[in-house]
This record gives sequence, C-alpha cells and structure tokens, in this order.
Amino acid sequence: MVDTTFDFGLGYNFGSSGINSLKRKRVEGHENGVQAASLIPDRRVTTAKALKLDCDILTVTVGVGEDKRSFKIHEDAICNRSEFFRNSMKAEWATMRPDPRVIELPEDDPEAFSLYRTWLYSGQLAILPDASSISTDSNSSSSNSSINDTTPEHYHTLAYAYVLGERLLDIPFKNAIVDAYVLYARGNPPGKRYYPSNEEIRIIYDGTGEGCPLRRLLVEIWYCRGKVDWIERDSDLPQDFLACVVKELLRVRVSVDQLSRPWKLSHTQYHEKEE
Repeated sequence: MVDTTFDFGLGYNFGSSGINSLKRKRVEGHENGVQAASLIPDRRVTTAKALKLDCDILTVTVGVGEDKRSFKIHEDAICNRSEFFRNSMKAEWATMRPDPRVIELPEDDPEAFSLYRTWLYSGQLAILPDASSISTDSNSSSSNSSINDTTPEHYHTLAYAYVLGERLLDIPFKNAIVDAYVLYARGNPPGKRYYPSNEEIRIIYDGTGEGCPLRRLLVEIWYCRGKVDWIERDSDLPQDFLACVVKELLRVRVSVDQLSRPWKLSHTQYHEKEE
C-alpha cells in the first residue's frame, strides 16, 4: 500500500531554504520583533453598571428663594447612585410629598447639585476654568504656597458639593471631590496650588461629622503648609478644626531636646516694658 499521508512543510518546497528558514520581519520599536497590539481603552461595563435612562423623570428642587433651581433627572440613574434618592422614592416616603415625583433639597446649594448632575451623567467634575478666564496678572493672585484669594471658578462649590454628597450618601462622588482638592493642593492641574479657604473649612465642618476623611486632609494641609496670615485674616474657624491642627503640630514636631528653645536665648523677651 502506498503511503498517501501529506506532511505539511516536509514534502512541500517553499524555496531554497525551506519553511523552517522563514523569519518574522522585525518591527522596529516592538519587543522580540513582534508588533504589539494597539492599546484600546476598555469601556465595557456590565448591564448592572450601565447608566439607566429608559425610565421616568424626577424633578429635584434645590435651594430656597431667588436662588432656588429645578433639575430634571432620570429616576433610575440617580437612584442607582444615591441611597438617599432610593429611600426617597420608596412608596412610604414618596406618598408623603405633595408630588411624589418632586424631591426638595432646600438646604443644599444649586451650583453643587449642578456639579453632581454632570458627574452623574459623565463621571467628570466640571470645575476647571476656561483658559480665557485665567488671569495672567501676577498681582492678581497670591504666591503658590498660600491660600489664593482669587480661587478658580467653582472652587467654593467643591465644599458644598462634598456636603451634598454626604447627604445623598454617594461615596464615589465624595471621593472624586477629595481627589479634586488634592490635585489643587498639588498644583496639577491647572498648575497653580490652591488650598481650601477658611470659608470652605467652615462649610465642610458644618456639613460633615467627626471622622470625615476630608476633614483630615484640611488639617494636614494646615500643619504642613499653614501660614500665620491664614488665621490672622479670619479667626472664626471651627474650634474642633483648630484643636486638630494643634494636636498634629504637637505630634509631628521634633523632640524637645532638638528644638531651639526660645527661653534659653533670651529671658527679657518675656518682660513687660515700663512706660
């Protein structure tokens, strides 16, 4: 019997050197001469994590008086993110309102909720100023290492937004606000360092509880980068905030033996001067 088995590569002639001598072309800039796969951002998510838009609309009214604003929000989209809204739309709570599909937030800031709405639909914080609105006048702002009196557009809104996130029980949103504060403190972006103002410290302390991680960031900014004029310009700061700053200064300072003790250098500095 004749063997009709076809051994690919053995009996077939690919040229003078055969198939085993074929080389892969080396591609410049790629490891082992093999072209790397192009990098594709993975935007796939599970159905459970997808933004829910095939649903009814809620009306959220924020603020009071002339500043009061109304926002239209997809019910499933916001309830999927906020435990506060999930509870508000339960039958036992919704039926207690004049209009079950209207939720009022009179104590919150409309600009902060507008920031939250953008975050809800895009996952981004619209807080950076337009390039055309950034002043290049060196006299219009303070030095890089101090609180800036001409803070960026929406900067104060961050404090109100964090308090809003606390009320809405949306932890990822609060963490995004913290990240924004850290980026400002690092100076990247938009390039110049900005530290929270005293007013923002009051807003955050009034709207959060003890153990709030953002409170710790505020304290650490002060004991690491604080200046005397920060407190001289406005001494009406939360007492528990100031107590934490002093505590941290005492905790991280060098041991007493290594300090230059001022009472050793001169005793007359403590004397009262006669008229």
